[in-house]
Amino acid sequence: MSSQGGPAGDGSFERAMTAYYLQPDGARVPFTATLGFDRADPYAVRLRLRTTDIRTVTWTFARQLLIDGGRRPAGVGAVEVRPAFHGESRLLALSFTSAAGRAEVQLPYPTVVAFLRDAYEAVPPGAEGDHVDWNAELARLRGEVE
Repeated sequence: MSSQGGPAGDGSFERAMTAYYLQPDGARVPFTATLGFDRADPYAVRLRLRTTDIRTVTWTFARQLLIDGGRRPAGVGAVEVRPAFHGESRLLALSFTSAAGRAEVQLPYPTVVAFLRDAYEAVPPGAEGDHVDWNAELARLRGEVE
């Protein structure tokens, strides 16, 4: 994957940013987050959160959630996305729920928009199915491939 900017030759890329963990008391803790896109899985995006110097957590969810969540609350269950503000800064608030608990992360909206622009340049809306290896997906569902 390309580590900066737009799509690499294969349409895969990552974009690092400063994100904020919203503590229960409302305090915001900055940390590094990386959004990733892989043309081979065009419906999804990955958000990698560096929680400590040695630990990262990765969430994979529909890229459409980032679009929808920029306008209004979107998602149900494990990943919810909604618009947010901190002072004059427009943000995208993501709530993650798992068996371990719930966490809220805030991403800079302009950076997410630039990431999505690159993702849609790599695979335009409506063309996602053209980039999926459906035979490999069926084999995986049948348990033929790990």
